[in-house]
Amino acid sequence: MSSEQLPTTSKESFDDFYTEVKEIEKRDSVLTSTQQIDRLLRPGSTYFNLNPFEVLQIEPDIPIDQIKKRYRQLSILVHPDKNQDDKERAQTAFEIINRAWKILENDLTRKKCLDVYEEAKERTDHMVSYIHSTYIVEKIMSKQKMWWNI
Repeated sequence: MSSEQLPTTSKESFDDFYTEVKEIEKRDSVLTSTQQIDRLLRPGSTYFNLNPFEVLQIEPDIPIDQIKKRYRQLSILVHPDKNQDDKERAQTAFEIINRAWKILENDLTRKKCLDVYEEAKERTDHMVSYIHSTYIVEKIMSKQKMWWNI
């Protein structure tokens, strides 16, 4: 990757990454009931489903009424009664969505989730900044090496 392709700041790097993630989430938010069930039960979902924002496919800072609206949309979509051909998996997905809602409807647990989210965002920003600065230093050092070999 050339230095021209690199974003100039770690904030830009994080923003680019975050924008890409949000585009994927937006695309996935209109999935069919079968696709939503598959998303919630995919390999590695145990880890991803720990994040109630990920489960409900919402931004962490949206108001509680919007969270409730999204919860209702998804719970209707994956409800076992609406998915008779895949009732067992639908029940599991429905429980995952309910668990996410229970966490976010409570002010205290929602605040804890927001705190974890903010900390993760700060750490990611710090890591991106570190990687970016390391890359720049390596580029400078390789140019100096070439200069000394002349």
